[in-house]
Amino acid sequence: MKEYIETVIAPRIRGDGGWLDILSIDGDCIKVRLQGECSKCNIAPRCMDWVRQEIKRDLGRDVRIEYLRKKPFFWDND
Repeated sequence: MKEYIETVIAPRIRGDGGWLDILSIDGDCIKVRLQGECSKCNIAPRCMDWVRQEIKRDLGRDVRIEYLRKKPFFWDND
């Protein structure tokens, strides 16, 4: 699962300026941290649903994805 996300999913997300780090994979629950453009994206829930669908289609696993946003450094001064 981790290799699939890093080699298939992550490059597509990086193409839009985003990045996702896998925090943990526990059974069918995947926890990721969204960074770059993903950290402020308004359609992150749709994107994570797309990731879930890709995993189901290609790996045959129905997973749940939880995500955290890593806020950009300049938000710390607000």
